[in-house]
Amino acid sequence: MIATARRSTRHRTSELLGVLLALALLAGACGGAEDADGVGNGVASTDATADDDDAGTGQGETVSLVAMHGSSEDFIVLVPLAAWDVCAERGIEVEQRYAEEASTAIQAMSQGAVQIGTNIGVNVGVPAANAGAEIVDVIATQRPTWALAVRPDIETFADLDGARLAVHGEASFTRAVADWYADNEGFEYQQLVIPGSEVRAEALAQGEIDASVIDLPDVIQLGQVYPGEFEVLATIGETFPELIEQDIWFDAGWVADNRDLAVDVVTCLLEGIRRLRTDAEYALELATETLPEVDPAVLEETVAEYQARDIWPEDGLLTEQRAQETLDFFFSVGEIEIDPATLELNEYFDFSLLEDALAELDS
Repeated sequence: MIATARRSTRHRTSELLGVLLALALLAGACGGAEDADGVGNGVASTDATADDDDAGTGQGETVSLVAMHGSSEDFIVLVPLAAWDVCAERGIEVEQRYAEEASTAIQAMSQGAVQIGTNIGVNVGVPAANAGAEIVDVIATQRPTWALAVRPDIETFADLDGARLAVHGEASFTRAVADWYADNEGFEYQQLVIPGSEVRAEALAQGEIDASVIDLPDVIQLGQVYPGEFEVLATIGETFPELIEQDIWFDAGWVADNRDLAVDVVTCLLEGIRRLRTDAEYALELATETLPEVDPAVLEETVAEYQARDIWPEDGLLTEQRAQETLDFFFSVGEIEIDPATLELNEYFDFSLLEDALAELDS
């Protein structure tokens, strides 16, 4: 039987309060987003727990869960939204909410207001969990989409030697990606700091720079404004396909109390990814509903690029080896300060949920 929506009332320690304070400081203006999404205002989910034997399966009853996205609506949310369509077919209703910062979603999980956090990178979730947030990474929704956009006449990495390459800031992730490419592909570049993807794209189109690190969806959208003025040399997800990003995190306590239901949700996430990979019409319809302000031609091209570049991983990516390589990468480029050698992976990642989901789908 499906229990009516009572979360476990296990005690949240003073250590966790310190985490929430740290997250609030990291988020800056986090409070406004909380008000907008109901976090911290006494809003709790309903029907969030179920007996393991019956959770979300064949009983004619509906389980209700809440997910919070670590940003406003974007292309990344297509995977969870596709998954929630699959969940609905299994009798699991998931309400998708949005926040302005990933830290708000982490805080919501820590407070028990939501069970699922979407669009939370390893470089954000692991430090939060290390500080005491009771959350666990369960699946990756996509490979990284940071792209190296270049002038049309630049065809190889060797052509970038001595090039003018713009990044968002000296301490930005775009700088880390640019340095990683330079180190791994053996070229040196002249760094220019130009904040804003649109501004860098305009500079590239006008010949003021030779290359820039820009997120792939932005490259596609800006390509409509500056047609033929730049190309994508590579995305980091293609160059480093084992790197995991934009993961789904669960409230660890909820997983402990509802493991079978958690496996069902991860299975739905895998099915959602696979639908997006193979059904362009469905992916475009979902993208159009989610992002109505974006030019349909841009959405269609973005779906095609994601499918062609294997951005959506059909296996969910999350394994011990990939998690270790991802942490090592983020540590090497300064995105996390915690030495991965000091971490026990199982304290931050639950690999077993994805393993069980893969076994169910691929058996």
